[in-house]
Amino acid sequence: MADLAEIFGSGKISYDEFLIKAGEMGVEIGDTGELRDHYENEIRGIRCANALERELERSGVKNRELVTRIIDMSSVTVDEDGVHGIAEQIDGLRETDPYLFEGAEAAAETKRVNSGMRHLGTIVDPDRLSDREFYKKIKLM
Repeated sequence: MADLAEIFGSGKISYDEFLIKAGEMGVEIGDTGELRDHYENEIRGIRCANALERELERSGVKNRELVTRIIDMSSVTVDEDGVHGIAEQIDGLRETDPYLFEGAEAAAETKRVNSGMRHLGTIVDPDRLSDREFYKKIKLM
Protein backbone atom coordinates (compact mmCIF):
# COMPACT_ATOMS: atom_id res chain seq x y z
CA MET A 1 0.00 0.00 0.00
CA ALA A 2 1.23 3.46 -0.83
CA ASP A 3 2.28 5.79 1.93
CA LEU A 4 -0.71 8.06 2.51
CA ALA A 5 1.52 10.90 3.63
CA GLU A 6 3.03 10.95 0.14
CA ILE A 7 -0.40 11.11 -1.46
CA PHE A 8 -1.97 13.68 0.86
CA GLY A 9 1.12 15.74 1.45
CA SER A 10 0.21 18.49 3.91
CA GLY A 11 -3.48 17.67 3.55
CA LYS A 12 -4.25 20.85 1.63
CA ILE A 13 -4.75 19.53 -1.90
CA SER A 14 -7.87 19.42 -4.04
CA TYR A 15 -9.68 16.20 -4.82
CA ASP A 16 -8.51 16.37 -8.45
CA GLU A 17 -4.89 16.77 -7.36
CA PHE A 18 -5.40 13.88 -4.98
CA LEU A 19 -6.68 11.64 -7.81
CA ILE A 20 -3.75 12.62 -10.04
CA LYS A 21 -1.18 11.86 -7.34
CA ALA A 22 -2.89 8.60 -6.47
CA GLY A 23 -2.94 7.60 -10.13
CA GLU A 24 0.75 8.38 -10.49
CA MET A 25 1.44 6.06 -7.57
CA GLY A 26 -0.78 3.29 -8.94
CA VAL A 27 -3.48 3.65 -6.29
CA GLU A 28 -7.09 3.58 -7.50
CA ILE A 29 -9.48 5.73 -5.54
CA GLY A 30 -13.25 5.35 -5.57
CA ASP A 31 -14.88 4.73 -8.95
CA THR A 32 -11.79 5.36 -11.08
CA GLY A 33 -11.05 1.64 -11.43
CA GLU A 34 -14.60 0.89 -12.52
CA LEU A 35 -14.60 3.82 -14.94
CA ARG A 36 -11.30 2.73 -16.44
CA ASP A 37 -12.59 -0.83 -16.93
CA HIS A 38 -15.81 0.49 -18.47
CA TYR A 39 -13.99 2.68 -20.99
CA GLU A 40 -11.40 0.01 -21.80
CA ASN A 41 -14.24 -2.41 -22.62
CA GLU A 42 -15.94 0.27 -24.72
CA ILE A 43 -12.72 0.96 -26.64
CA ARG A 44 -12.20 -2.80 -27.14
CA GLY A 45 -15.70 -3.08 -28.60
CA ILE A 46 -15.10 -0.17 -30.99
CA ARG A 47 -11.78 -1.62 -32.14
CA CYS A 48 -13.39 -5.04 -32.73
CA ALA A 49 -16.30 -3.52 -34.67
CA ASN A 50 -13.92 -1.51 -36.87
CA ALA A 51 -11.69 -4.54 -37.48
CA LEU A 52 -14.75 -6.61 -38.40
CA GLU A 53 -15.93 -3.98 -40.90
CA ARG A 54 -12.47 -3.82 -42.51
CA GLU A 55 -12.31 -7.61 -42.84
CA LEU A 56 -15.82 -7.83 -44.29
CA GLU A 57 -14.90 -5.17 -46.87
CA ARG A 58 -11.59 -6.86 -47.69
CA SER A 59 -13.08 -10.31 -48.10
CA GLY A 60 -15.99 -9.33 -50.36
CA VAL A 61 -18.80 -10.76 -48.27
CA LYS A 62 -22.20 -10.75 -49.97
CA ASN A 63 -24.37 -10.60 -46.84
CA ARG A 64 -22.62 -8.61 -44.11
CA GLU A 65 -25.37 -9.05 -41.51
CA LEU A 66 -25.36 -12.83 -41.84
CA VAL A 67 -21.58 -13.15 -41.61
CA THR A 68 -21.49 -10.69 -38.69
CA ARG A 69 -23.86 -13.01 -36.81
CA ILE A 70 -21.73 -16.05 -37.65
CA ILE A 71 -18.47 -14.54 -36.37
CA ASP A 72 -17.75 -15.53 -32.75
CA MET A 73 -16.64 -12.23 -31.20
CA SER A 74 -15.93 -13.90 -27.85
CA SER A 75 -12.90 -15.59 -29.39
CA VAL A 76 -11.54 -12.30 -30.76
CA THR A 77 -8.61 -10.84 -28.84
CA VAL A 78 -7.37 -7.26 -28.66
CA ASP A 79 -3.84 -6.27 -27.71
CA GLU A 80 -1.26 -3.61 -28.54
CA ASP A 81 -0.62 -5.24 -31.93
CA GLY A 82 -4.28 -5.06 -32.97
CA VAL A 83 -7.34 -7.28 -33.18
CA HIS A 84 -6.85 -11.00 -33.75
CA GLY A 85 -9.25 -13.78 -34.67
CA ILE A 86 -11.63 -12.15 -37.15
CA ALA A 87 -9.60 -12.73 -40.33
CA GLU A 88 -9.05 -16.37 -39.40
CA GLN A 89 -12.79 -16.96 -38.94
CA ILE A 90 -13.64 -15.25 -42.24
CA ASP A 91 -10.98 -17.26 -44.07
CA GLY A 92 -12.47 -20.42 -42.57
CA LEU A 93 -15.91 -19.38 -43.79
CA ARG A 94 -14.50 -18.76 -47.26
CA GLU A 95 -13.33 -22.38 -47.37
CA THR A 96 -16.45 -23.98 -45.88
CA ASP A 97 -19.11 -21.66 -47.37
CA PRO A 98 -17.74 -19.98 -50.51
CA TYR A 99 -21.23 -18.94 -51.65
CA LEU A 100 -21.17 -16.21 -48.98
CA PHE A 101 -18.44 -14.32 -50.86
CA GLU A 102 -18.27 -12.31 -54.08
CA GLY A 103 -16.53 -14.06 -56.92
CA ALA A 104 -17.53 -17.59 -55.88
CA GLU A 105 -19.83 -17.95 -58.89
CA ALA A 106 -17.35 -16.28 -61.21
CA ALA A 107 -14.65 -18.69 -60.09
CA ALA A 108 -16.98 -21.62 -60.70
CA GLU A 109 -18.00 -20.33 -64.13
CA THR A 110 -14.46 -19.76 -65.36
CA LYS A 111 -13.42 -23.36 -64.80
CA ARG A 112 -12.98 -24.90 -68.23
CA VAL A 113 -13.25 -28.56 -68.91
CA ASN A 114 -10.91 -30.01 -71.50
CA SER A 115 -13.15 -32.21 -73.62
CA GLY A 116 -10.36 -33.20 -75.95
CA MET A 117 -12.23 -31.79 -78.94
CA ARG A 118 -10.67 -29.28 -81.29
CA HIS A 119 -12.74 -26.31 -82.25
CA LEU A 120 -12.46 -24.87 -85.69
CA GLY A 121 -12.42 -21.15 -86.28
CA THR A 122 -11.37 -18.35 -84.09
CA ILE A 123 -13.15 -17.05 -81.06
CA VAL A 124 -14.52 -13.58 -81.68
CA ASP A 125 -15.53 -11.24 -78.90
CA PRO A 126 -19.06 -10.04 -79.81
CA ASP A 127 -18.49 -6.76 -77.98
CA ARG A 128 -15.81 -5.84 -80.51
CA LEU A 129 -17.97 -6.52 -83.56
CA SER A 130 -20.03 -3.94 -85.33
CA ASP A 131 -23.77 -4.54 -85.44
CA ARG A 132 -23.55 -5.70 -89.04
CA GLU A 133 -20.76 -8.23 -88.32
CA PHE A 134 -22.59 -9.49 -85.23
CA TYR A 135 -25.83 -10.19 -87.12
CA LYS A 136 -23.91 -11.93 -89.92
CA LYS A 137 -22.33 -14.24 -87.33
CA ILE A 138 -25.71 -15.02 -85.81
CA LYS A 139 -27.25 -15.89 -89.17
CA LEU A 140 -24.35 -18.24 -89.94
CA MET A 141 -24.90 -20.20 -86.75
